[in-house]
Amino acid sequence: MKRSILLFSTAAALFLTACGGTSDTTGETTSTGVTDILVERGPVLGAIVRDAKGQIGVSKGNGVYSFTSPTYPVESFGGYIDMDRNGVISGGDVAMNTLRLRTQAGNVMTLATTMAQSSTILAALVEDGFSEDEILKTSPSTDIDNAALSDEVYAYCFENNISDPALLGDVDMLTLRTRIQIRKAIYNASQLDSTALEAELMDDLNIAGITEEEIPEVQLSPIQSIVNAIEPVVLSLEQKATLAYMWDEERLARDIYLALNALTPSQTLYNIATKGELQHIASVQTLIQKYDLNIFNTTDYSGAYSEDALEAYNTGVYNTPEITALYSELYTKGEQSLQDALEVGCMVEVTDINDLNTDIKLVQNAEDIRLVFEGLRSGSYNHYWAFDKALKAQGVSEGCCVLGTEFCKTSEEYPVNDKMGSRN
Repeated sequence: MKRSILLFSTAAALFLTACGGTSDTTGETTSTGVTDILVERGPVLGAIVRDAKGQIGVSKGNGVYSFTSPTYPVESFGGYIDMDRNGVISGGDVAMNTLRLRTQAGNVMTLATTMAQSSTILAALVEDGFSEDEILKTSPSTDIDNAALSDEVYAYCFENNISDPALLGDVDMLTLRTRIQIRKAIYNASQLDSTALEAELMDDLNIAGITEEEIPEVQLSPIQSIVNAIEPVVLSLEQKATLAYMWDEERLARDIYLALNALTPSQTLYNIATKGELQHIASVQTLIQKYDLNIFNTTDYSGAYSEDALEAYNTGVYNTPEITALYSELYTKGEQSLQDALEVGCMVEVTDINDLNTDIKLVQNAEDIRLVFEGLRSGSYNHYWAFDKALKAQGVSEGCCVLGTEFCKTSEEYPVNDKMGSRN
């Protein structure tokens, strides 16, 4: 039987474009128009290729992903190396697993462009005879020296269990520089092309391709692919508790918006509940599943993940007593009028963002959790402004500020992700 990979929902698949990515914009540059980026180890099929603002590249086949005005750096997660170059994921292709690639500019993403994020490593490679164009603009399939570099770095990462080549440092390069030069000489003397040489490398490393039974029937959603492509860390008890609490907090947002919409129908309440909050819940649940947490065992969260147990919870009932009490308080306020219901939205989003600001600092060592939480926060910024706009449309000129200074925010405090606007 072929392995089936679960999609949480269409909304979950939109997570990264709707909610944005990390808040760190250092070194980002934006190109204009449509940009095709070749992702190659050999050609990487079925990857999630994401720019710095959360835009997901559209696969055009053969390792090419198309972006509209991408913001660099662009990063690749997961996927399969197309060993036979037939353009489809098939038996014998090799899973990228947690190996990640990046590029700071241009149309090519390889192990060379990933390493070249370090100016020190780039300078070392140039000193060893590579040109900058060879490193930054060519791919292993078109340049034999790039193929030698790619294969030797891949072997080194595999041997040393390194998933992020961008983190290679001076100590690594002491070994790699010699190894790369040896492989470069061998490849230039060989009569084989880069595809055959890559196949020989996989045999030497004893890396098996996937079987026909392992070909995925259904592609993972972007957030699942990215979370799965990041190495897990050992979570502290506090971090596990934070995941459990955030799952309840995102459920509260969905539940209260739907409940109040049933009393005083509002397109804003309905859209945010059924699109934004649904995907937020799915994103947190992805992490709970990855770390195999039983969030009902608040002693140490051991006992294994259970999707059925999570889905058995009724509206307004939560694992966290404080969340259950908060739901009742918010419902009591929101049921009074449409204005009160929209004000509840402002209150929920500000509370969410305050909690996420604290939680993001707590999970800095867990990149997968940090990335998801930053996405949740970006989405909540947009939800806040949607409620602010809806209140103003009801004649409340102050918008969310009618609730007082604690809930009165500026666009500098809560930046707007333009791609989110149509989804609120």
